[in-house]
Amino acid sequence: MNELGWVVVFVLLLLAIGASQVYPATEVMAIGNAVMLRCAAAGLPLEAAYYLLLGVTLTASGLRPAGWYWRPFQHHHLLGRREKILVLPFFYAGALAFLGIVLGIFIVVVGMVGAVRQW
Repeated sequence: MNELGWVVVFVLLLLAIGASQVYPATEVMAIGNAVMLRCAAAGLPLEAAYYLLLGVTLTASGLRPAGWYWRPFQHHHLLGRREKILVLPFFYAGALAFLGIVLGIFIVVVGMVGAVRQW
């Protein structure tokens, strides 16, 4: 799995170099900003639903530990099969939205580097 991460980083860097050469820096930054904000707009409600559902299911089962909200992913093993089907899709969708936010930040930084290079 580690090799896949390196390949993804390498491909992203190649795409970033190409984008900074082909597109104007302001356009690249605008695209990154749009990606980041749209993923945040989707991710925040997903994570709120995840926390709400996890808290309700842990409370209903009587297994809610103190401070569960600081590291909620460490308590997934306390969920039953039906509860996991209800709660975990929101967790994974929120995690994907977070990756989209990081990707948007990366695109904005690429645009900033392109702006400095064009200057």
